[in-house]
Amino acid sequence: MKSIFLPAVGMALLLVACGTNEEAPKTDAHDQHQHESMAPEAMDDAIGSVFFENLEAGDTVENPVYITFGVEGMEVRPAGEIVEGTGHHHLLIGNAFLAKGEVVPANSENIHYGGGQVSDTVTLPLGEVRLGMQFANGVHASYGRDMSASIKVYVK
Repeated sequence: MKSIFLPAVGMALLLVACGTNEEAPKTDAHDQHQHESMAPEAMDDAIGSVFFENLEAGDTVENPVYITFGVEGMEVRPAGEIVEGTGHHHLLIGNAFLAKGEVVPANSENIHYGGGQVSDTVTLPLGEVRLGMQFANGVHASYGRDMSASIKVYVK
């Protein structure tokens, strides 16, 4: 179990991972590209959409919150290699999406699912919270608005 402080909202965030207590190993590609951006023209065009399978805008939820990520038109694949038509999910807490080609930061507000996970249980700050889902390629470069979803939920 991880406890993370979110300075933007002045609250502690407790992340509870599903499955094993072991963290997924970081790949060399992740370490090498974690702060770089890719030129949008160097990226494949998004050919699908992502969505929250079990949450809708305006839902009232209680912690811990179980989230299921959905994707159509692309295949979920663990991070590490850039393979056309594939990527993995990221949960953005407080943000809707990242620009195409921008590498998703690895921090308490941008949770990576580089192991190919399609669900998680998280503890969110209380009150209204914007949740963004961002699909990105094998080196965490965002597919942009086309492969993102954003909702606001109320956490009580």
